[in-house]
Amino acid sequence: MRFEFTAEEEAFRADVCAFLQRELTPDVWRAHRDPNEQGFWTPEFTKAFRRKLGAAGYIGMGWPAEYGGGGRSRIYQTIFAEEMEYHRAPGLDRSITYVPNAILAFGSEAQKQAFLPRINRGELSWFVGYSEPEAGSDLANLQTRAEADGDAFVITGQKAFSSEAHMADYGWVAARTNVDVPKHRGISMFIVDMKSPGIRVTQVPTVAGWTHHAVYLDHVRVPRDLLVGEVDEGWSLVMGGIDFERAALAAPGLVSHQLDRLIDYCSVEQDGHAPLLDDPIVQDQLVGLSMEAEIARLMSYWVASMHAQGQRPQHETSLAVLYKRETSRLADNLGIDLLGADAPLRADSPRAKFGGEVEVEYWDHLYFQFAAGGFDITRNVIARRGLGLPR
Repeated sequence: MRFEFTAEEEAFRADVCAFLQRELTPDVWRAHRDPNEQGFWTPEFTKAFRRKLGAAGYIGMGWPAEYGGGGRSRIYQTIFAEEMEYHRAPGLDRSITYVPNAILAFGSEAQKQAFLPRINRGELSWFVGYSEPEAGSDLANLQTRAEADGDAFVITGQKAFSSEAHMADYGWVAARTNVDVPKHRGISMFIVDMKSPGIRVTQVPTVAGWTHHAVYLDHVRVPRDLLVGEVDEGWSLVMGGIDFERAALAAPGLVSHQLDRLIDYCSVEQDGHAPLLDDPIVQDQLVGLSMEAEIARLMSYWVASMHAQGQRPQHETSLAVLYKRETSRLADNLGIDLLGADAPLRADSPRAKFGGEVEVEYWDHLYFQFAAGGFDITRNVIARRGLGLPR
């Protein structure tokens, strides 16, 4: 499997790289990094940067023109996501990847007209309200209720692991609208204005240092026209939307960055010792990681090519994100091993390598093993939806 990029696609990649290098200078990094935030950038800078992405035409480049998009293929969106990850830029999240694609696929015409142009301009931040204290891997077990009340629904419940909910303008929220049918059939999808009365956002620290959030909804009124799709038919929207999420999460820029960083480190002398790259064992480790990174990259563009051909990949997105994230964990572990005693040094230590980010990423990426389905659940999805195996 080999993908060749066109001259136009390569020119686009160069344009994105130049934009990111111009905008994310060392001074910007020093001024706007925040270890308490999941993406390690301040919320204010993330929102401002997202508006710059919108002004540059990057967010909606693959959307239909009637919604302000550029009408380009999904290959361009994957190139953009790859370079954003590689340069560790802020703003590459559900607000410009997962949610707008779900609205394009499942939203009403009024919802598309109301939200997509604003998303395309980088004006809106979103959180995804799926997981709950008793509904994670078994998402259909969610207990948040939405009860019809005239021209609105009233939502009450709690959402857990609600990434960046504290900076969200809207929520993409699943809630139970029918308790008298099998649990997969009584769920509906809503767009929730986070300024609505009755919403409270809390936070808890993670082992990586950043804070995660929970959202409490106490009789929150949501207009009926913000119901997405049909009542009780939300499970298919959840599953279809998750496929878009996994396609976005499979972007290969992170593993490429991790690989290049380790090669750079191993190519120069350290404390007067010969470069680690002279060691045949290290050579073998880096070659192995390089092959895994290339496979992850090919899988990501394989999914993008399916989208570009008008297909709706399903288990393929799970395979791509699983391979990318497992490869990233391989890079995390190899980085800790190669840096040795220098790995845990903090950024302010004169001996710290790469600003101490290798160990920070090691702890940060622990959530890869259970978030967005996690490694085990994702394997089950591949087995059932891809290979047709029984539960």
